Amino acid sequence: MTNFLELTVSGIALGAIYALVALGFSVIYRGSQVFNFAQGEFLTWGAFGMIALLEAGVPWGLALLGTMIGTGLLGGLVERSILRPLVGRPIFVTIIVTIFIGAILHATAHVVWGSDPMGMPTPWDAMKAFKLGEVSIWYNSLAAIFGAAFALGGFFLMISFTRFGVAMRATASDQETALAMGIPVGRILGATWFLSAAFAALGGVLLSMFPRQADMGLSYVALRAFPAVIVGGLESVGGTILAGVLLGVVEVYAQGYVNPLLGNFGQNFHAVFPYIVMIAFLIFRPYGLFGLKEVERL
Repeated sequence: MTNFLELTVSGIALGAIYALVALGFSVIYRGSQVFNFAQGEFLTWGAFGMIALLEAGVPWGLALLGTMIGTGLLGGLVERSILRPLVGRPIFVTIIVTIFIGAILHATAHVVWGSDPMGMPTPWDAMKAFKLGEVSIWYNSLAAIFGAAFALGGFFLMISFTRFGVAMRATASDQETALAMGIPVGRILGATWFLSAAFAALGGVLLSMFPRQADMGLSYVALRAFPAVIVGGLESVGGTILAGVLLGVVEVYAQGYVNPLLGNFGQNFHAVFPYIVMIAFLIFRPYGLFGLKEVERL
């Protein structure tokens, strides 16, 4: 039972990070019908940018805020300078361009920071845990859970109770109607990319605290979070977040219980298990848990 509870806490922490990354996919798709396959590179830039600021002597909290803002501005710059001129082009063109952007960002990060892993400093002892009965809970896990919850809660408050949030929802619903009503759709899309990249940067920092290092492999974590978008439903931000948390828990359970049963074959089974779940949803429930089922009238 103790092992089960410890795995559950670790799974929720990982799932909270997946939810942050998946939210970035979801808000961009809702706004522009595009999957941003450069999302993983924003994780990398966020993690390494955080380390660079800390090494420059910036306090931890300010470094995190600066990292999120800097990475968000990078996302907004990508949208404004590269993707906005492609408005009206076929969707597959934009998707291919995001893959190309990701490759450029990955190569640039490699040149700037090198390929060696770098340690992620934390304000607390990264190896410290506190006891809740017989259960050991890592401080880093709690930081991931509360950090992601704070960011996601702030996002929902923003889209629910601010004029900017209403404009975001209107743009996601119908860009032409929103434009006709005087909503600056271009600025809203740029802000959407800013938020997506900022959340990815936060996810990259939180994720780097688990192994206590950042490396170029962070960019592939976004693809591991991508099934949450399909499972939760493309049109549902809340469903995407819930699916991200659930997939994180399921992945940790698979690593703890299923991998040992499969021997050598199961060494990385947990990494592909979310994709198995995604494929099952694509076959039996393609609109996800909370997505909208398309109905065609003849």
